[in-house]
Amino acid sequence: MTQEKDKEKMPSPEVFCLNIPLYKGFLFDNEARTPFFGLEHFKGTLDCFCHDCGRHSVFNRLGETKYAEHFHLRNYVFSLWFACSRDVSHKAFFVFRAHEGVLQKIGQHPSIADLATPDLQKYRPILGNERFRELTRGVGLASHGVGIGAFVYLRRIFESLIEEARNAAASNPDWDQPSYEKARMDEKIAILKQHLPFFLVENRTLYGIMSRGIHALPESDCLSAFPIVKLGIELILDEKLEQYEREQKILQAKSSITALGGSLKNEKT
Repeated sequence: MTQEKDKEKMPSPEVFCLNIPLYKGFLFDNEARTPFFGLEHFKGTLDCFCHDCGRHSVFNRLGETKYAEHFHLRNYVFSLWFACSRDVSHKAFFVFRAHEGVLQKIGQHPSIADLATPDLQKYRPILGNERFRELTRGVGLASHGVGIGAFVYLRRIFESLIEEARNAAASNPDWDQPSYEKARMDEKIAILKQHLPFFLVENRTLYGIMSRGIHALPESDCLSAFPIVKLGIELILDEKLEQYEREQKILQAKSSITALGGSLKNEKT
């Protein structure tokens, strides 16, 4: 696996364990109080999904850092182990390699995709099974260091939202399909703004970022941008999910009120 060296600030231990893809490298020096030292001697907890429990849990750090090999000047492999606070037999571990001034996560269990997928389940009703699978595939690819492929799946999600809005707008007798087909994506979003989530309309440049990532950026840049792009997609879906849940509540309330009215009427007769 090619080593990627990143000059950006080293993430917190929690983010490094739970969110940073494998083999993404961060430069470090050998001073004891660097962020590397904070990771190696991390004593905190991780708040994440426990697959054995089937729900979110707090994972506590187990013992001291475990070393697989040791060389001079911090060139070694070490792992951090955690146990679920509900059942200590449920474990999570993360393996790191420090070599020639670069720190990488080179292994973990559960995977980033396994940890993230349960949080994404809430979007299944508004995406449908096919689009939901694409969302989880995108997250899975990013967790294995495939940034460009991950962007492809996120862009498909974005495009599906645009097409859904186009179908809604096309029911209007004044709809101009030829003009719409000639428009660029940002223009299409402006045309469909009444049928799209506000966050998508206000952040329409997200599509251009994903397209540039697919066609022009290296894997390392796509991986660095992936968490931000994923967050943008989730915010768009959150807005649609809120609308969907409100509509479901309204339908349930109407049905319950109708049933209640009928039962009260029967009591009077």
